[in-house]
Amino acid sequence: MDAQIAEDGSSPVEHQQQQLLFSVVDYVIFFSMLGLSALIGVYYGFFAKQKQNNTAEYLLGSKQMKVFPVAMSMTATHISAITMLGVPAEMYKYGIQYWACSISGLIVTIFMVYVFLPVFHELQTLSCYGYIEQRFDKRTRGLASGLFLFYCLLNTPVIIYAPAIAFSQVTGINVHIITPMICCICIFYTTFGGIRAVIWTDTLQFGAMICALCVVMTLGTLQLGGVVNVFELAEAGGRLIWFNMDPDPYLRSSFWLVSVGLTSMWISNIGVTPECVQRFLTIPDISSAKKAVWIFGVGHIVVKLCSVYNGLLIFGKYHDCDPIHDGTVQKYDQIFAFYVLDVARKIPGLPGLFVVGIFSAALSSLSTSMNTLSGTLFEDFVQPRFTFKEETASTIVKCMVVTIGVICLLLVFVVEQLGSIFSLAISVSGVTSGTMLGIFFLGMFSPHVNGRGAFWGAIVSLVSLSVIAVGAQLEILGGHLKYESLPFRYDGCEGFNATGTETRTFYRDAEGHDNAEVPWVFRLGFMYYSLLGTIIVVIVGIAVSMATGGQKEPVPMNLLTPWVRPLYQTLDHTPEKGEYKLTRSYEMTEIEKIPK
Repeated sequence: MDAQIAEDGSSPVEHQQQQLLFSVVDYVIFFSMLGLSALIGVYYGFFAKQKQNNTAEYLLGSKQMKVFPVAMSMTATHISAITMLGVPAEMYKYGIQYWACSISGLIVTIFMVYVFLPVFHELQTLSCYGYIEQRFDKRTRGLASGLFLFYCLLNTPVIIYAPAIAFSQVTGINVHIITPMICCICIFYTTFGGIRAVIWTDTLQFGAMICALCVVMTLGTLQLGGVVNVFELAEAGGRLIWFNMDPDPYLRSSFWLVSVGLTSMWISNIGVTPECVQRFLTIPDISSAKKAVWIFGVGHIVVKLCSVYNGLLIFGKYHDCDPIHDGTVQKYDQIFAFYVLDVARKIPGLPGLFVVGIFSAALSSLSTSMNTLSGTLFEDFVQPRFTFKEETASTIVKCMVVTIGVICLLLVFVVEQLGSIFSLAISVSGVTSGTMLGIFFLGMFSPHVNGRGAFWGAIVSLVSLSVIAVGAQLEILGGHLKYESLPFRYDGCEGFNATGTETRTFYRDAEGHDNAEVPWVFRLGFMYYSLLGTIIVVIVGIAVSMATGGQKEPVPMNLLTPWVRPLYQTLDHTPEKGEYKLTRSYEMTEIEKIPK
């Protein structure tokens, strides 16, 4: 863009940025939503008849929650600001291969309903890691709980940082001012309102998120002349990559990376984490819990696909003038926020509604992490060692929520120094999710694997994935990992070729960058991290179990997934080894020792 001066004395870039900022109406909408969230916390903390003075109520809502709000809460939790901002930016930059996440979402929902949910609902243990102790031993349970702590402390700051950069784009307020505000409001209603406040604020925030998405998608599509034109522009710009079947594991994205790699990560993050298991148990019966999971599964897929479509809308709007090259946007992660302001500048309140949606996604994920992590730490590390009255235990859990929130806030300053929020979030999740899925997979599908196998399989997986993920981020290990983007045109920008020296009309981010200098192990696609971690746990776990004599005692049927139980019904042990029989049908069964 040329260096002409606007009437107000600013350059064209500065002038456009000044135009694309919040109005008074936007601020009113934004702070109204934050205020409503805080009021929900006040109500459940101080005025509701269900007092938050015991852990059963604070963490599980006395197991009396309804299907719809729980399903909405689960969906809001797993549709974070990373989805709202990171996915459109990824589509704009690398194409829409991420659409294959819909396949992953369907597979994950089926696994949740028929593999994990029956086991956890039968056990009714507050922490899903209680299952690991029953199936293996306390040492493996402690390791799994520690992994969840590690995951939350790494992933939650990314969740906080994502909406902060969006808000910074639309207000000009520094990220370091915004993030404490997000955390303080979320800590407040999570601490005082418990799981009921978390679920109902999630439901409210998810509604705001969907409204924002629908309005932005409708307005953006109309401005581009309809859905057909949106896809025609994307096709002309090379963004419609439906089936990249290249099996190369070093690509940034392909059909296999998304459909296979993300499936294992989501099965772990959704099926076997305290965040979801805790919500399963707030519903009193398993049939209702299954309904909640199906509603969640459909909602999860729909919102992901909407985010993919938003990436096409961004490209259609800027197909001939990339805002990054133009200088109006500093980072790709901010481009969707800029786009919303650009298309909605004449509609008061719409930018505010959009940012409310982004913050709602972040607040729901953050509040869930704090509530669930505090419950897991109390259940797995504090309660086994100390005895408290119920009211004291509830107070301790609330103090843990505050502590976790403060730690996550401080870690935001580390996150902003790393890469894009999309790849960063998946990389962080992949390190722990693969290890966790491997442990539960061995427990529910392999009755002959023992605690030693599960423990050492998890250790080897965690160390291996940590080395790979850190190595991919650090330049000192052979060169920073970068991927060449699809082409961005800039010949439609104001002042293009004003000097007469331009020889090209497009550029590619990281053009010509060769990752061959990076050691091969660090070039592995980040979407494969979780799958690799699961495979390592299974292989090492089985090998160590075989070397140490396998599982000595028969595994109770209710610790195995229903898919495996029919294959493990017939037991024939001599009295010396322990004689066992089935006492119920395999759907709800346990094994009891026959008395002599």
